[in-house]
Amino acid sequence: MSNEVKIVYADVEEQLSVIENAASSLKPTAELPIEGNTLDVVTKLNELSIQLEQILTSYQMVLQNNIQTTRNSVQYMKEQDQRISTNINGTVSGPRRLID
Repeated sequence: MSNEVKIVYADVEEQLSVIENAASSLKPTAELPIEGNTLDVVTKLNELSIQLEQILTSYQMVLQNNIQTTRNSVQYMKEQDQRISTNINGTVSGPRRLID
């Protein structure tokens, strides 16, 4: 069992783009209300349609925020990998001070 965490940054970015495209293609607009009908079920359907629009809009916003947070985390991991690599490679040629 390995304790390594391997990230293929290009794959992560590609999948984030796929998710972002899917999220932006969501069109959370409610259907036009049914008018001229006084049945309770029609009133309930109109209310549900509005609630569904609100839920989908909220979901879309949360998804966009999660995508951005993930991008930031991936960028941070990439920077940390580069720093660690630089420090490891620097210690091969001689000791280096890691903390300024």
